[in-house]
Amino acid sequence: MLQMKSFAIHLFLLIVFIGLTGCGSTPGNEPTTARTATSPTPQPGASPAAATTTEDGMKTAPSGLQYQDLTVGIGQKPFLGQTLLVAYAGYNTKGIKFDSGTIDYRPGKDRMIKGFEMGIIGARGIEPMREGGKRKLIIPPELGYGEQIMGTIPPNSTLIFEIELLKVKNTNMGF
Repeated sequence: MLQMKSFAIHLFLLIVFIGLTGCGSTPGNEPTTARTATSPTPQPGASPAAATTTEDGMKTAPSGLQYQDLTVGIGQKPFLGQTLLVAYAGYNTKGIKFDSGTIDYRPGKDRMIKGFEMGIIGARGIEPMREGGKRKLIIPPELGYGEQIMGTIPPNSTLIFEIELLKVKNTNMGF
């Protein structure tokens, strides 16, 4: 009975993960080769109409979030509820750093701006990061703090983050 319940929970989480990321593969079953942004390799799970790509490799998702993989990691992809170790640096559009650090972060549980979370775990037109990956995000105001003033960040600000997914800490989700 316990095994059946555990299986049902894992199946539910898999379905939710596939629905959120828009990809048809399970976490951890992808090839484990590192790629950099300079190697033109198609991103699995992202249809050509889902995101547009500029010459410099910056992609724009339907949500308006822009992202560029600086390094594609070789580890597993994260999903909702896992604890992630993330290094980040946040900048305004003038290149002035407003915050940086390393955080333990649980997507779907910890409060974070929407664009930051989408940039890590993926969304429509955005491939999830992999452990060891580095990504640049350009977050429009509606996926950031919007009309709120946040410390030195004025309302309706576009935010730029450089993030690195250092570690996916709990992979069994406690089941």
